[in-house]
Amino acid sequence: MATTIRADKPSSRREQVLLRFVPVLVCLAITAIVALVFVRSVDLKPKVGENFFFSKNDPQVRADNDISKTFPETTEIDLTVSGDIASPAYADRILALSDELSKVPGVTDVISLGRKPGPKDLEDALKSRLWTNVLIARDHKSTDVIATVKDNVGAPTIDRLQGLQREFDHPGFRVVISGLPYVTELISRTLERDLRTFSLATVCVFGGVLFVIFRSPWILLGAFLACADSSAATLIVTQRVHIPIGPVTANLSTMVFVMTLSPMVFLTFNWKRTREQQKSAGLAAVWSAVKETVAPSFWSAVCMLLGFTSLLLVRSTPMKHLGTGGAIGAAMAFCAAYILYPWFLALASPPQAKLRWTKAFASRLRSFFSERHGLVVAGLAIFSIVGAVGLLRLDTDPSLFAYFKKGSDIRQGLEAVDRSGGSSPLKLMVEDTQGATLNNTAGYKRLWDLQHALEKDPAMGKVMSLPVMLSEIRRHWLSMFLSTKKEVAILEEQKHGDVAGQFLTPDHKRALFLLRMRETVRSTPREQVIHRLERTVRREGFRTLLVGGEYSLLSQMGRLITSSIVSGSLILIGIFTAMGYLFSRSLGVAAAMLVTLVIIPVVVRGYIAYLGMPLDFLTAAAANLDLGMGVDAMIYLTMFAKRQNADLSSWEAWSKACSHLWRPIGTSLLVICCGFGIFLLSNFPPTQRFGVFVMFGSATAASAALFMFPWLASLSLRTKKVTRDRERRLQAA
Repeated sequence: MATTIRADKPSSRREQVLLRFVPVLVCLAITAIVALVFVRSVDLKPKVGENFFFSKNDPQVRADNDISKTFPETTEIDLTVSGDIASPAYADRILALSDELSKVPGVTDVISLGRKPGPKDLEDALKSRLWTNVLIARDHKSTDVIATVKDNVGAPTIDRLQGLQREFDHPGFRVVISGLPYVTELISRTLERDLRTFSLATVCVFGGVLFVIFRSPWILLGAFLACADSSAATLIVTQRVHIPIGPVTANLSTMVFVMTLSPMVFLTFNWKRTREQQKSAGLAAVWSAVKETVAPSFWSAVCMLLGFTSLLLVRSTPMKHLGTGGAIGAAMAFCAAYILYPWFLALASPPQAKLRWTKAFASRLRSFFSERHGLVVAGLAIFSIVGAVGLLRLDTDPSLFAYFKKGSDIRQGLEAVDRSGGSSPLKLMVEDTQGATLNNTAGYKRLWDLQHALEKDPAMGKVMSLPVMLSEIRRHWLSMFLSTKKEVAILEEQKHGDVAGQFLTPDHKRALFLLRMRETVRSTPREQVIHRLERTVRREGFRTLLVGGEYSLLSQMGRLITSSIVSGSLILIGIFTAMGYLFSRSLGVAAAMLVTLVIIPVVVRGYIAYLGMPLDFLTAAAANLDLGMGVDAMIYLTMFAKRQNADLSSWEAWSKACSHLWRPIGTSLLVICCGFGIFLLSNFPPTQRFGVFVMFGSATAASAALFMFPWLASLSLRTKKVTRDRERRLQAA
């Protein structure tokens, strides 16, 4: 049993020091150990793979892997140079840029105007179907300098490329860079910069907010150490189980930091109330508050853990990593909040001086939340209906540009490439419907027909295929003596780099078409565009065997977002409703929780659609967090009401719960909004949207929990009471 420390109880000074400060010193020692392990074992460099939100082992990437095994490809970085491409000065600078580019570590070959094996000049390139497709923009306002690089080139290569860009970029000769290695490296740097920014902002923002609310350095120190330890321990454990920091998990530490604060806010408010009501202090008041708070905090942590665990149902390894890491973080947050923080709370004392106006304001709000507000509930219902209509406008297949900030180097490069001839690669592996070989005149003609048909698609940029490669051979006068089979055989020779092998299988029955899709002109979902192209392939007498490339992955990601929103949200709502019934043993409370939880994702996604913000892979996970935060407040309300009155259909019980818990729920909302508001400082738009989604969802959840949930939970008795009063009046009559 905890011992209350009172001024009138005799005790030695040493006992007081040991009882009060030794646990704090132990907590500081634990923090030092965690910090040491963190520094030695955690790699804070974000890892960004070539498939971004998928891993090589995910089923969505399987087709792309099969295509790459059948048709080997090289890794390239494109430098798109705009200017007067017909001027001699432009040609000289292109040649100089190409020469310098060839000296960059990691670059194995360079193709450009005036440099072998490319065309000798612009006029020669315009006569060639191959070089027009490869080097000349559709509007003839820019040309490409293509650098073939080694696999997994690192920061030194990208740094040198950026140096060349700064050196050669001038008015009339604008240089922008694109290509997968360049994009992934810059995303990694953006995420690393965000991690540093978020860490500093978290300390400053939360330090200020907590000190203003509680005005105690002990509370501030304890909260900071608990949050820091839980975040650091989460990263230590996740990297032990081989979960790296990536585009989806880059903000995990900030999420855990916020999750740790929520139970500490409720614990602190209960501690303040316990001190006032029981006139106790020190550890006695803390343990009394812990006994009251630990059960709802535990079940709230379980709900948050389930929210993250539901991400394991998504068929994407990075999303599963977020689910696993978030579940670990939820457990760490609960442990840190109740193992470390109470010892610091025992040393704190509420501020003695209270402003008269704040006391009066708090009293009025307590009275406000203790009453039913049917008009507010009706307003929330109308607000929800309007949000449900907005779901029809929800964009789950955003443009490639939506993932990058306007004006950033990545976006400028992608926009330049898109204007030049398409920025999103799509691969189609096809074969003749009759199984005929394609290394003959008939096959060559039919491949050309398919090439022309694909080029007519409104979403198409440029198309590369075997007939385009063969057209370069046919520019030579000797080609009149060569058959199509011989031309293909020449391109299959190793001295020519087996160029044909990049577009035709050794049995000559399967061919590859490399399409560069334009994002700026797309008006229909990618899935519909791909189906349209597959119909074009069928009309030309071919069948599509495999579809791959980033364009296909983005299309599959859109479908996965839609399915994960529906399935994940429904599963969580069902689990949370069942848990609500177990807590309350009341079907009315469970039904109220069901309705309130359904409102949260409907409102958030509906109004996000009205704002024109897309729902990408990262922000789709916010639905699970919003539901976890919503049920968090409802659990605290339910368990408080149950302690006050066994009959949960009584408004009196809910009135007391709302009047006492509006401050911790509101403070928790403030903490969450400050925490995820830090995400707005990011230079990565999906991270910014994630922060907006969580803040809006948390505000919706808090409002629904304080107004709609208790109103619905007590609605059954209200109906019964009206019925009984009516029966009494009839009997009296």
